[in-house]
Amino acid sequence: MAGEQAGVGRITLDHAVVGQALTVLSVQVPKTSAEWSHWLEEIGFVPGERVELLARAMPGGDPLAIRVGQSTFALRCAEAACIEVMPIIGAAKVATGSA
Repeated sequence: MAGEQAGVGRITLDHAVVGQALTVLSVQVPKTSAEWSHWLEEIGFVPGERVELLARAMPGGDPLAIRVGQSTFALRCAEAACIEVMPIIGAAKVATGSA
């Protein structure tokens, strides 16, 4: 499409905004942790799947609470850094906290 640039909007899941709807683009694990690829796929991190960062642990922000499909998982930031995602345009951000 006109005006689109490759890679625009792509981030890794560890850099996502809490409450933002995202789509999984790819999973790239370190060679030293090859087993993560199979494990992440088994729990639903496959291209095209919708995911959402629900929360970051306090203090330090690790682990992350992630919703994938209808399930919720805790991922370490190192694992979330392997998952490339892109925000879903037009998806509403989930409200967090009270007004």
